[in-house]
Amino acid sequence: MTIKSQRGEINLQVGNWQSEKFKERHGYNYDYVFVFKVHDENQKLSQAQTTFSMRLILQRLAGAGLETRLFYSTTRDLVFCKIRASLQRLCKEADRIDLKLEFDPKELKQIAQAGYPERNIAPIIISEESSQTKRSPYQNIFGKYDMDERLQNVYKKYGPKDKQTPFRGVDRIKLILSIIHAPVHDGGCHLNLKMLEMKECIVTSFALHNFEERDTLNDKWIKWSSLPWDQPYNEIKDYYGEKVGLYFVWLGHYTTWLIAPSIIGAIMLADIVVEGTVDARFLALFGIFMALWGTFYLEYWKRRNAVVRLEWGMDGYEDEEHDRAEFEGEEIESPIDGKPMRYFNPEHQQKRILSSLLFIFALIVLVIGAVAAIFVFRYFSEPNEPLYNYTTIYYNGQAIELSSPLASTLNAVQIQVMNGIYMTIAVRLNNYENHRTDTQYEDNLIAKTFLFQFVNSYASLFYIAFIKFYVNGCSADASGGCMYDLMIALGIIFGLRLTSGNFFEAILPYIQRRLLAKLKNRPYEGDRRVVSAAEAQMALGIYDDMSVFGDYNEMIIQFGYITLFVISFPLAPFLALLNNYFEIRIDAFKLAKESRRPDPKGAEDIGTWMTILEILGVVSVMTNVAAAVFTSHTTFHGVSDEMKLVAFIFLEHVIILVKYFLSIIVDDVPHDVTLQLDRSKFLVDKIVFLIQDDNDDELTKGNKVKVDLTVYDDDEL
Repeated sequence: MTIKSQRGEINLQVGNWQSEKFKERHGYNYDYVFVFKVHDENQKLSQAQTTFSMRLILQRLAGAGLETRLFYSTTRDLVFCKIRASLQRLCKEADRIDLKLEFDPKELKQIAQAGYPERNIAPIIISEESSQTKRSPYQNIFGKYDMDERLQNVYKKYGPKDKQTPFRGVDRIKLILSIIHAPVHDGGCHLNLKMLEMKECIVTSFALHNFEERDTLNDKWIKWSSLPWDQPYNEIKDYYGEKVGLYFVWLGHYTTWLIAPSIIGAIMLADIVVEGTVDARFLALFGIFMALWGTFYLEYWKRRNAVVRLEWGMDGYEDEEHDRAEFEGEEIESPIDGKPMRYFNPEHQQKRILSSLLFIFALIVLVIGAVAAIFVFRYFSEPNEPLYNYTTIYYNGQAIELSSPLASTLNAVQIQVMNGIYMTIAVRLNNYENHRTDTQYEDNLIAKTFLFQFVNSYASLFYIAFIKFYVNGCSADASGGCMYDLMIALGIIFGLRLTSGNFFEAILPYIQRRLLAKLKNRPYEGDRRVVSAAEAQMALGIYDDMSVFGDYNEMIIQFGYITLFVISFPLAPFLALLNNYFEIRIDAFKLAKESRRPDPKGAEDIGTWMTILEILGVVSVMTNVAAAVFTSHTTFHGVSDEMKLVAFIFLEHVIILVKYFLSIIVDDVPHDVTLQLDRSKFLVDKIVFLIQDDNDDELTKGNKVKVDLTVYDDDEL
């Protein structure tokens, strides 16, 4: 069948999608999909749609060595183009980009022990028994892929026994995307998929699920009985990529470490009940405990991250990172190696970054104004003020003031709304700044987001804790004062954030997709055709880099709520633990059942999020000590303001110094990881790069001269 699509005639063979034999032969061989819209012949197309026609895109794919298969959607208004690459083409691309692959320990050991005598590389014998490490010398060794025949056996193999290759499914997708984005002179298609979608040259593009792999993973993963630290991290990484896998490793580590403060927090809550006041005497000690807890949590995450980075072959990933497909710049010759490269004037980028910062500061001022408006409402709801009768209810003749809960609820809604609006603006500003790599792009987006959301999320809490008393006083509850107001505010804001977050993240998208599926499954007039796997996956949600970013962001804001003013609401760690137990399952279900397969990305750490966590850890020391000294009515009751200031400075400095020494004591990288990285470098140098031994015969040959033992009377010649 021939159709006219985007000004080009395409021969389109419609397969029998009801054939199980056809599905068996072709259903799982393809790794990626483009979706094109079938345009009417008389429809006017844009310049971009005319330039990047379906014909041109298919020609580029074929020219780059990618195989395609086209078929109609059930409604015949879309054309699906499944894409795959031969093993030979994948090997060629892996060699071009120096894709890091894991070595098979047994094969590596055999090759190392044999050596390359003809290349002056002696046999390498490393003892398996070592008091310094329990790791095998040949375990977790990664090196660049090379098409050299001598190296083919050393790479770890995947897949059925009769069709084993050095590439996992996630590697195939990475390589296909690399080919699609690569310049034509490097054998690629030179196609910017995001630009093609934005300009409606294609409807969408996405990686295809491998249902056998996915179901095997889901059987281990989506279980309510599994504990936070007992997730199949390696299988997650092998199916979704290292970036997604690392998020779940971090979430599992964070959730596990919440157990201790949850138990201590429950004890503090019991103390509050016993003493009959929210300003219980042991809360200050709880604040010190949380400050030290935050230090150990972060230091041990660094160690866990180092282990994962080693075992997943991500060490040095950011140093080897390629340009983003969306990075714009003029084509020039590299001043380093003369190869073609994209160049964007750094001065222009700095000006763009500066203008973005000015815009962000304007938004921060707007947020401060919104928070101020809420507290103006709170002020006019006080007794003898105009709004008092509207924010007070009477029960058994007793007045119950709702001004504080109402203000906190308004604040919680304002936080959610402003965060949602700001994220859209932040992404556009970050796109405008034109960052070269994915890591640079994400780090700058994290910085923008934190700067705004720190003010938006916590400004009201800072006001209640340290300013409210001097403006219009605190609650009439003498047993708690401002600590009582702080507890109410934090409890409501944190509680609403947890519940609304789960609703908008999981429940609402689920309802929307179910309604959309019902609408799409209405009786169709005409030939009934079975919906293909690719078309069914197109209807799923999208889990991309921004989704991972949003998941991290949600947890980081939560971390701020459970640390910055934890002494006012000791139940916060327990609520966070409970939420995260469900969050792991919700995120896993969302990813595995309700989303398309995301494009796999590498990652060696959680990036600037780590810096944000460290900043929050230091700030939490200041806020909790300040709350204990200035806000509490129990800890420093009857002490002058001058003595309170002295106590604050002393305690805050002592705790920060303790945190600093603890961070020094706990090594960021375990010794066995450092040792294995050194082994990896040594073995890769010898096996892959064939760097000769130091006693190179070729270098020493012909250097010897006759020994002269004559001793002269002086130095004269």
